[in-house]
Amino acid sequence: MEYKTSAASAAGADDSARRRFLKLASTAAAASVLPVGVGAAAPAQPGYDVVVVGGGFAGVTAARELAHRGARVLLLEARNRLGGRTFHANFGERKVELGGTWIHYTQPHVWAEVMRYGMEIAETPGVAHPDRVLWMSEGKVLEIPVMENWALLEDALKRFHAEAGEVFERPFMAGLSAAGRKLDHLSIADRMAAIEMSPAQRDLMNAMMATNCHGPIASGAYTEMLRWWSLVDGDAARLLYSCARYKLKDGTSTLIERMAEDGGFDVRLSTAVAELSQDAAGVSLVTEADERISARFAVVAVPVNTTGQIEFSPPLRPGKTAMAKEHHAGKGHKLYLKVKGRLETLIFFAPETELFTMVFTDQPGEDGGVLVAFGPPVDGRVDLNDPKAVEPFVRRFLPHLAVEQVLGYDWGLDPYSRGTWCTLRPGQFGKHLEDLRAREGRVFFAGADIATGWRGFIDGAIESGLQVGQAVAAELRGRA
Repeated sequence: MEYKTSAASAAGADDSARRRFLKLASTAAAASVLPVGVGAAAPAQPGYDVVVVGGGFAGVTAARELAHRGARVLLLEARNRLGGRTFHANFGERKVELGGTWIHYTQPHVWAEVMRYGMEIAETPGVAHPDRVLWMSEGKVLEIPVMENWALLEDALKRFHAEAGEVFERPFMAGLSAAGRKLDHLSIADRMAAIEMSPAQRDLMNAMMATNCHGPIASGAYTEMLRWWSLVDGDAARLLYSCARYKLKDGTSTLIERMAEDGGFDVRLSTAVAELSQDAAGVSLVTEADERISARFAVVAVPVNTTGQIEFSPPLRPGKTAMAKEHHAGKGHKLYLKVKGRLETLIFFAPETELFTMVFTDQPGEDGGVLVAFGPPVDGRVDLNDPKAVEPFVRRFLPHLAVEQVLGYDWGLDPYSRGTWCTLRPGQFGKHLEDLRAREGRVFFAGADIATGWRGFIDGAIESGLQVGQAVAAELRGRA
């Protein structure tokens, strides 16, 4: 495996947003664990069977599968690291994940990789074993015993997802059922409005759903939440655990590095692709540095929000071009908060009108600890880099705490992601997903955003990479 780096920029954001992004990006990059190349850096050589564009889990999985089947593979990654929307950074004396973090044994593809490479698992205390559950309802902070909270939440969740079994009898199905197509126009907010709930249940549900779609509940599709519910067999606790309980002890970058080292393919970092064309003989790519690279096939494994930054010839299907303009709904924020004062093992929720919708303990302590916080887009209303700006929200729940330090990463301003995890908007599933997943001649597409099961998760990225790796390998063998 060979690594070569060149200059990369954060072009595409307005000046003020760019400054905020670069401040966060430079802080995080300085602390992050970057991959270490094996072998000397070398320019691309002619004769590649496949060029993979994008070094997240989908791209690395596809490249590994193809290389293991004898293909000569080159992976191009625009960033100076592998991992895509996952990477960890130092926060004080410990490492924290700034992007994708959690995995679960309900997610078969990533769990198989964990077992394959013997990775160690850690738990998130505030999700695994919370001693306290708090939430905000009608402006007041409420607290009830953990088991009573689950009963309250599960009742609302079951009624909200009542149509899940009919829509997703098999949650890994690639398309929508007839029942699903009838519901795909509905937003999460639409469904919430149609369900009878107490004010406390409604605010608790709003918090959970806004966290799940990582944006306002009016922006997320109801069918997306039905799929999540089907994936966990309609179990409220399992839904939360699947999203936030287990993580890799040494960070996500350790897994992707193991996969890349195992793959035996060439990697070039800081190499953004500007153009991709194809003809009967193969594919041709032009990098932003105006270098030309050719191969028999290409795999494009970049977030759907960024495909518009590559010029494709011939043009892509309508669904792909539409999604590049519309974007998915995942645009929220994730922050780590270092706090002073006794921090118990707890979790708290607040509706989407608040700064954060879900916060839980990552590291408890008698004299201080670390919280993880999720919330909808702030659109510049609050400086999330300023501990004093976020402290008032935390103190509404826990008045004795002081916020000493914060760390996050604005994935929406990162030109190579332009958003967080994928939650489709109303109508996008039925209108665009088939086009998003479809090959375009010699160009195949992969990514967490177009997975059939755990879309938006590490598991979905690996699922998609496995499928596309198999499909391209079959083409190379002349059997497809």
